Amino acid sequence: MQTKVPAAFKNSGAPVTPPAAEPQPITYALRGGGVLVETCPTWCVLDHADDIEGMYAEDLVHQGAEIELRTTTVEGSRVSILAAQIMQWPFSTDGSGSEVPYMALRPEASMGEALGYSSPEDVEAEISRTEAHLQSLRALNARLVEARAEYERSQGLLPENLSVDDVRALPVPVLLKAFGLKVVEFGDMPHGVQVWLDRTGSEPAVYLLRSLPQSARESLVRECLTAVVEARG
Repeated sequence: MQTKVPAAFKNSGAPVTPPAAEPQPITYALRGGGVLVETCPTWCVLDHADDIEGMYAEDLVHQGAEIELRTTTVEGSRVSILAAQIMQWPFSTDGSGSEVPYMALRPEASMGEALGYSSPEDVEAEISRTEAHLQSLRALNARLVEARAEYERSQGLLPENLSVDDVRALPVPVLLKAFGLKVVEFGDMPHGVQVWLDRTGSEPAVYLLRSLPQSARESLVRECLTAVVEARG
């Protein structure tokens, strides 16, 4: 039976090592058959290693680096007053709005512990930390604006409006969506065929050799789509 992550649990998870400067498309095996080819948005810091072996598309989540304001209670505990990170469940169908990038704000000051007997100097130090956190939050919110703009741009792309430069620069999943293409993997083929593009059927697709590494898939898909754009003009 297909599983979905409830909206109430969509703020869990922890960031890991940031990705490379130019994220590569990742092929995910889908439970029930088929694959999903997706490139992380530039702000995602998850490596998705556990997702590759098998998942449902609606369970894929992108997470940005987390920022948080931490302080020390009178008992000596370190607590997080406010944490924030950009998140997105790009294939969510639960109607929560999580399919577009959003800010996950997590106030965690529910422990009820006092900060202690703070002197004016202590209070000033807390103010300085809070001000620095607010600046970081404003910067992260600006990044969220960029992320949503990137998402909106990807929704309105039409293949006839794309240039060769667009095909070379835009993320591969965005290009596949613009051209209305799905990805199909195949086994060995004669004559060293690794990729071909079929736009004649009811379900246009890019066919990729199953043994191709991730790094080769992106360049081959771009070559196919570049040829399409060049043939137009």
